[in-house]
Amino acid sequence: MLEKLRPGELTVGRKTTIDIYAKGGRLLLSRGAMIANEQQIEVLMERGLVKRDSSTRVDFSSEFKPFRYSNKVNPFLEMEEYESLLRRAFRHTKSQNPGAQEAFYRDIRQLCTQIYGLAQQAPDALLGSIHWPNTRDQSDYGIRHPLQCAAMIAVMASSLQLNNEQTFATLAAALTANLGMLSVQDKLNKQKEPLSEAQRTTIHQHPERSLAILESMKINNPIWLRAVHHHHERLDGSGYPQGLKNNAIASEAKLLALADIYIALLSRREYRDAMPAKLALRKIFAERGTLVGPALTKLFLQQIGLYPPGTAVKLQNGDLAIVTHRGTDLQHPLCAGIRGMNGQAYMHPPRRDTQETSYAIVETLSNELLKPLQPFLFWGLHVRKAIEL
Repeated sequence: MLEKLRPGELTVGRKTTIDIYAKGGRLLLSRGAMIANEQQIEVLMERGLVKRDSSTRVDFSSEFKPFRYSNKVNPFLEMEEYESLLRRAFRHTKSQNPGAQEAFYRDIRQLCTQIYGLAQQAPDALLGSIHWPNTRDQSDYGIRHPLQCAAMIAVMASSLQLNNEQTFATLAAALTANLGMLSVQDKLNKQKEPLSEAQRTTIHQHPERSLAILESMKINNPIWLRAVHHHHERLDGSGYPQGLKNNAIASEAKLLALADIYIALLSRREYRDAMPAKLALRKIFAERGTLVGPALTKLFLQQIGLYPPGTAVKLQNGDLAIVTHRGTDLQHPLCAGIRGMNGQAYMHPPRRDTQETSYAIVETLSNELLKPLQPFLFWGLHVRKAIEL
């Protein structure tokens, strides 16, 4: 049976993976033909039909739902557990086991479901887990980075009014966008010297390599594949691998690019310290016409605020505190006290509303002072229960 082409199924500069027919069964374009331009895609989308292989995996992304957690779920612990699941998913891409493709898809889908569930149940604590200073080995970066990108996107999904299919595909793309450079990512993160020519080539080719790995895993979701392929393209055409501009870039890829840039700026490198959230946001906002569009950048800022959860601050009354929840506006989040002006640590962190004059934020502090603290205490997270729908 012939069916209409799906949005995102064709990409300029890539070969088709399907035969495309006209009404009546006449072949319009053979599998393996190169897509030359956007005009060709428009014609094929209007007239083209394809035969769907009955053995092709059924795409249930339209039925995607968040995992349902209790109101005491602990995102700090959940995110650590997700690292093991993502490592397992990545191992499937190198396995010769006949069930590896389905296992890969199942693990990625499970992670998307769980991360989306966290974002709905405990969005502020989830943001806090992203901004909390890392105390572990930098070799975890290749696993931690995609999880944090997916978490940022999951928090924004509702405000962007993404449908279930878009949400699933964008989260899946965030988790898998760097598959093509996974073997070198941790080494690059630790490297002090300038990149070699070979390393630059690896970086510039990794969207194509990631796409090839996903296709080898029989991933056929066009939104997922296109977001991975485009996630390093930039509005002004300065990106890679194709140098696409403006509307030629998938909207889901623009969201992924924004999360990817932000998380990268927050992450420590051997050649630089982690950038404070406020400076990272300022840098992204300053380049809002070059990296991604102004509207998306503004929405990103509105969603996490000038002082995102997990930010250490000093208050007008002399308290050192940590931002725990976004407030009703960008500049006035809710905080929990760490210690008073006399230096005495609080046994039970008091809540501070920075809209009150005495608790106004007067200074952003280094997050290094948070390292010896137990983060979940400031969000009142003591138990971890999950209830699946």
